[in-house]
Amino acid sequence: MDYRERSYRYLFWRKLCISLIAIGLVYILFIRPVQSFVVREFILPTFDSFIMPDSDIITTLGKDEFFLSSLSDSFQRVKIDVPFNGYFWLAMAMIWPAKNRRFGRFILIYNWILFLIIPIVAISIINGFSWLAPLANVHDKVYKALFLMLGILAVRETDELLKD
Repeated sequence: MDYRERSYRYLFWRKLCISLIAIGLVYILFIRPVQSFVVREFILPTFDSFIMPDSDIITTLGKDEFFLSSLSDSFQRVKIDVPFNGYFWLAMAMIWPAKNRRFGRFILIYNWILFLIIPIVAISIINGFSWLAPLANVHDKVYKALFLMLGILAVRETDELLKD
């Protein structure tokens, strides 16, 4: 490995570190507070308006998400995340320096689709389709793991290309 190859690899890892730090700070200082405000002031009241007064479903506010729970334990508590949350930004912080357009496009499109899926599933649970609650909980775990895996794979592929 000559000096030029080492320097390209070094520059990639430096860009990756800068990307993780910069996007992490932007997320913590700007994006997450805005998401928390939007959930608290707009999204949660909107979903509360769908809950009937005699319903056993309650909503609980989180930091940048909210939870649906059943007083009669007809389903497990469901976490409702806002798309483009921290897992999206963490994955994109790894994918952007790697310049992996395929993974980046997949994560971006998936988050736009979540804008449709999440409200439909939450309103369906509120309207009595409690069998969707376990599916929503599984999806919450799987898509976060998928995003992290795609970010790590993008970094690994780029590192392997620069190593050869």
